[in-house]
Amino acid sequence: MVVNQQFLWQSAFFVRGSLTIGAATFAAIVALHALPLHAVYDVGNRPAPISSLYGAEYNAAMSYAYSRGQSLILAPMAGAGMYEVLVRMGGPAGRDPVTTNIEVGGHSIAIGDVGAIRVFRFLAPADAHGALAVRLASATLQPPGEPRRLGLLLDYLEIRSTGWALPALQALGITLMLMSSAWIAITLLVDDRRLALALLALTSAGTVWIVWVLRSQSASPILWLVAAAVVAAFGALVMRPPSWLVRRTLVAVALLLVTWRVALWVVAWVALQTGAWLSPLARLTVSDAKALSTLSIPLYVPFDQVIGTVWSQWDSRLYLSIVTLGYQHPPEEHANMAFLPFYPLLIRMALPFTGGDAVVAGLIVTHCALLAGALIFADVIRRDFDAQTAYRAIATLLCFPTSFFLGAVYAESVALALLALTLWGLRQQRWMIAGVAGFFLSLTRLPGVLIAPVIALALLERAGWRRPPLTRAYLAPLLPAVGLGLFMAYQWWRFGSPLIFMQTQRDIWDQRLSPPWVQLSMMIETIVTVADHWSGRWPTRMFQLLVWLTFAGLTAIALRRLPLVYGLTTISMLAPAYLTNVSHSLPRYVLLALPAFIAAAWLVERRPILALATPVALILLAWATALFVNGFFVG
Repeated sequence: MVVNQQFLWQSAFFVRGSLTIGAATFAAIVALHALPLHAVYDVGNRPAPISSLYGAEYNAAMSYAYSRGQSLILAPMAGAGMYEVLVRMGGPAGRDPVTTNIEVGGHSIAIGDVGAIRVFRFLAPADAHGALAVRLASATLQPPGEPRRLGLLLDYLEIRSTGWALPALQALGITLMLMSSAWIAITLLVDDRRLALALLALTSAGTVWIVWVLRSQSASPILWLVAAAVVAAFGALVMRPPSWLVRRTLVAVALLLVTWRVALWVVAWVALQTGAWLSPLARLTVSDAKALSTLSIPLYVPFDQVIGTVWSQWDSRLYLSIVTLGYQHPPEEHANMAFLPFYPLLIRMALPFTGGDAVVAGLIVTHCALLAGALIFADVIRRDFDAQTAYRAIATLLCFPTSFFLGAVYAESVALALLALTLWGLRQQRWMIAGVAGFFLSLTRLPGVLIAPVIALALLERAGWRRPPLTRAYLAPLLPAVGLGLFMAYQWWRFGSPLIFMQTQRDIWDQRLSPPWVQLSMMIETIVTVADHWSGRWPTRMFQLLVWLTFAGLTAIALRRLPLVYGLTTISMLAPAYLTNVSHSLPRYVLLALPAFIAAAWLVERRPILALATPVALILLAWATALFVNGFFVG
């Protein structure tokens, strides 16, 4: 009883201290904006919050950069108030005049021809959200011998507040995200409540510093500290969940999903806000990276974009083309014959609930399927093993570097839910449920048809490897083949061939059936020669190789340590990804090998040191998500 009272006292002390520190942090942020802001940028020597500039240039007198004709001076977290903006600029070469307009506070001011370099000074109010934005619009010239069309020459920028300001909404949001993430992580990882409060106070000081730095910045890399904090909170929930939560497996899984989803939304927001900074790094890893010059600093990243449109990239457009246009062959613009119909059909069924918005409908289907699939899969594992293994397996799946596809307009979540339901039916000996789920699985992703022999072998295993009595259960192994057969029959009737989906894979993506060592040798060759490949540059190929080897090992563990149906399912889901000559989508395809994540959980429970791979996986997850939402191909 004394221990309980001491625990309650410590908990109450920590809660009161946390609330006090949180309130003090927000008070400090408000007080911070009463201090004068004075930011100076030597354009060319120091990154300036100006979008659409060419690279820095230098001469004996100064450093500078040219605009492209439409540039934006942006400080999105300056705070609601009045600011004095000083810009030193001129025309190309500091002499050629270009007609220029300045847009401030929604008003356009024509300042005529700007030729000789001189200083322009004007007052600019921040908007209601606390963002300071000044647009510089000018004509462009192409001097002799110059391949670029040049706008204004920008040499110097100064931003000075004229009085106190109210905190920007983004600043308050960042404060809330940092403090709440720190509170979650510290609460889960630190048992000593006095030390926990000390760490929270340190986080508070760091939060105030971050907000102060971001006041005069736009696409600052410091924003990634916010994303790191939120991802770290999710990582703490993965690595050290409360025991009372793990025992409530389905609640724990739902909480994991929500935390994972919020963390990736925050990563997406930061990645979009800092896209111009990410481009040089992206060029080191992916072969289709955009040039830095094609990216600009956004004034705002709309909330509906963060949770909506950015999750529709690459293959998403082909799925949506099936929804809106139907299957097309010859492919021309839409090579959508390679994609199976069940996921697009679900999206079309959801369209009346979204006002015809296919992206929103796709995301609703994706997230409903993900939640259902995770809960069903957790229930399967809990029944066969225990609650701890179930929690760890789902956590491992969500930490995998390509798990963001489970929240995008891709068919992976629907396939995951159907595969989980198939496994549930097999383990509960509900053969027709397994067969029907396999039927729709084979209409969602091509590996789904390979669940048919798994169902057949599970039936034989249940019958003691003798011929089971003749019942309707015999139909269950046939249903996955029937599903794919119906799609092939449709192609034959509509386009004259039952194998167009395979021909499209071969003709558009050069994907062919090959022994597994072909893919493996190609990855090793690219890495050894440090060569570029359309599947990715050598760092990406190293990641693909690591995934290839890891899941080969997890398959061996599943076959040796897990019930037979799990090992066979792992093989069937991985076979199409391994038996092809290309590996660019391998890290996404392995998400369907659900029993491999059970094997990973089993391995971590026996070798706890392997849990240290979680932070590395989360870093890769954040990086891959950042690339994806910015439009880069990552699988």
